[in-house]
Amino acid sequence: MTLPASVRLSEIDPSYPVFEINHPTCVARVALHGAHVMSWRPVDEEEVLYLSPDAVYKEGKAIRGGIPVCWPWFHAHPADAAQPSHGLVRGRLWEFLDAAEDADGVTLRFGIHVGIWNAELTVRAGEELEVVLESKNVSEVPIVVSGALHTYLGVSDISQVRVVNLDGCTYLDSSGERQNRIQKGDVIFNREVDRIYDSSSSTLLVDDLSGRTILIEKSGSPSTVVWNPWAEKAAAIADLPDEGCLKFCCIEAAIANDRAEIVMPGASHLLMTRISVEE
Repeated sequence: MTLPASVRLSEIDPSYPVFEINHPTCVARVALHGAHVMSWRPVDEEEVLYLSPDAVYKEGKAIRGGIPVCWPWFHAHPADAAQPSHGLVRGRLWEFLDAAEDADGVTLRFGIHVGIWNAELTVRAGEELEVVLESKNVSEVPIVVSGALHTYLGVSDISQVRVVNLDGCTYLDSSGERQNRIQKGDVIFNREVDRIYDSSSSTLLVDDLSGRTILIEKSGSPSTVVWNPWAEKAAAIADLPDEGCLKFCCIEAAIANDRAEIVMPGASHLLMTRISVEE
């Protein structure tokens, strides 16, 4: 394995390799397990992603925090309740394909093949963080793909956070009885929030009133998920501290199951999220 000078391979344990990026533009970590971006911060910035201090690093178990890759379906399987939630690849080792660096940052590429599904994930880490999931159809029949880049953003205090640019969007509210609603104004967090917005908006702002604004751009994504479990549900999540819900909100570039993409033979679909920080 050949790596650029700004990337080194470490191990949480002998079977759990992690790529550590230390570049003039940023510091980041990406696990081969799940092709999972664990952390990223531009130089002279605080950490942008939230990673649970109680995360479990074990094959078959998704990492709590960072950017889990949910694929090739989102949430529950649309037809088979016995299948794992959020797809097949969060808890598997991906294949490392290659790495490169230039003055603007580092690019890592990973691949995976599961059944009829093939995917590549490209992580571009620099002053911005860009993650691109390419779903490839190498079969002779159409395939159906949904999923999400399940981004956990670190915040100072969830009660001081506003998500801007979803005003007027229809969303499915999954906290309590599932029902459709229309967003009025900014999204605020004063209780559990579990929403799938019908939104392909290119830019969202996560305004942390304590000091910084995080910009989220996306493409190939007809759905935007906004999630925070709040205290009661956080207490039931074993790999999340009870107070952990105060320190993150999830903003996900998503393809909900009812908006699934049909990928024709020989074609691909790109799902992208790009994160940057404004002071």
